[in-house]
Amino acid sequence: MNCKIIIALMGFFVVSLLESKAQNVFMTVDEQVDRLQNVNLGGKASAVFVSSMDDLVITSNIKSEVFTQKKNGDLYEYEVLVDVTNGDRTFTVMRKNTALTIEHKKIFKEKNKRYYFLVEEVENPIVLNEQGGRGEALIEEGKEKGNACVEFTTALEGLKVKYSPKLACTIERSKTPAGAFVTSVIIDMEAFGKMRDDMQKADSAYTAFDAKIMDMGDKGQEVSENEWEKHDSLRVVKEETEAAFNAISYLVVYTEGSNKLTVPISDLSPKQKVPYGVLSLREKVEIYNRSYDQYVGSALQAEKSRKYNTAQEFYEQGANAEDATEEEKASCRAKAQEMKECAGYWNMANTVLKKLKELKKQGGMADYGMIEECYEVAIANYNSLYKVRNDEEFQRRADILQKALDKLGLVVEGNVVKTDMKQGRLIEEKATNVSIYACTQSFSKDMQKGTHGVFVGMVDADGNFHVQIDRHIYAGLLFVPENRKNNTWVSLKEQKHLKTKVRIRD
Repeated sequence: MNCKIIIALMGFFVVSLLESKAQNVFMTVDEQVDRLQNVNLGGKASAVFVSSMDDLVITSNIKSEVFTQKKNGDLYEYEVLVDVTNGDRTFTVMRKNTALTIEHKKIFKEKNKRYYFLVEEVENPIVLNEQGGRGEALIEEGKEKGNACVEFTTALEGLKVKYSPKLACTIERSKTPAGAFVTSVIIDMEAFGKMRDDMQKADSAYTAFDAKIMDMGDKGQEVSENEWEKHDSLRVVKEETEAAFNAISYLVVYTEGSNKLTVPISDLSPKQKVPYGVLSLREKVEIYNRSYDQYVGSALQAEKSRKYNTAQEFYEQGANAEDATEEEKASCRAKAQEMKECAGYWNMANTVLKKLKELKKQGGMADYGMIEECYEVAIANYNSLYKVRNDEEFQRRADILQKALDKLGLVVEGNVVKTDMKQGRLIEEKATNVSIYACTQSFSKDMQKGTHGVFVGMVDADGNFHVQIDRHIYAGLLFVPENRKNNTWVSLKEQKHLKTKVRIRD
């Protein structure tokens, strides 16, 4: 018997092939997303490898983590607890007395979750080959909100797609001009988005109330029975909506005699098209013999991780690869230019956010005009990234920054002087004891009622002032001297940080 170890490139995984005269046998590991459980694990996560094989040896890159084995029906479960504060794991699965070895990488982020992974021996292993970033658009006539599409292209006949019966979708099958089989999963994003929104709202409500309960405990305040009941009710809704969305947030693809591949779709956006290739493992190994494909594979991984500078470098190397066709080189050059554009937006956003952090540390000494500009530049660059990449994460970041900017308020600062004409000369001197009022559009009506608006501050002993008011509410500031005569109005038509000198006629 000859044993050959095949290593798939790009670090996706390592898999072994055991050759005999009768057959080739591969070992695969695939996550069973549908089996994800909420379990009290003392703040840790759990990884359970399920297999019909009782002679597996599984190790973690964290040497102190040890697997326990137990039999559950006809299957064997190998379990280990994972500390999510450092949840980046590489598990190595080996079968005793064989050359079968496979690595599986997983990042564990959530505590008290039990994750399941199926370990199988199969004759026809398949792998996913992501064929592009998240920037492709699905164009459909008459679809305002837009569906999304997950597209699988393969030379393998009879590709099957399994999904939750609660996922609103349709399956379309076609062929490319070259004869490859195309399976398109068209997903109704209105229904999908609603379930995702329900989950996120339930999670936010529970998290906020849980924080309130914890704060009350820290302060020694009594938590009433009604509050505990509400806490439990919010937790149940959170878990139910999470389970409902998790059930529709993945697809499973497979062929006759192959392993089952889980494809996550939780971050899909309307009008988005996500293309995959489905290859036999032998195809994968054969394809990656070309340097061009290695460069593009690395570029796609970097692109997916939003490492645009790195992706640009790999695409440029792909464009210069000797074993690439002219069409492939042209495609790489176009992608390199796109990555350069994205890197520019990304780097600018990070630069101004770093500057914003420095300004906030200055407190009252900070230049509020600069703070506003930092927010606006970061928001503009995230919006540009969203348009290019169609990645909801950038829209989310832009929305968060916009809310922060709105809460920042409108800052107006400067000094107030009294003016007088003496012997034909304009004389100015600092004014003190001046009250400042914020006035709405109905300012004239307020004046008729004998009111000045909302009191927001006073001029200090040096004639200086610094006030902060809610944006988009007030039309201007009214400066009222102690004697209530010769009030001065400053318009706030420009909703920007404003530095101004206010003159009051003496």
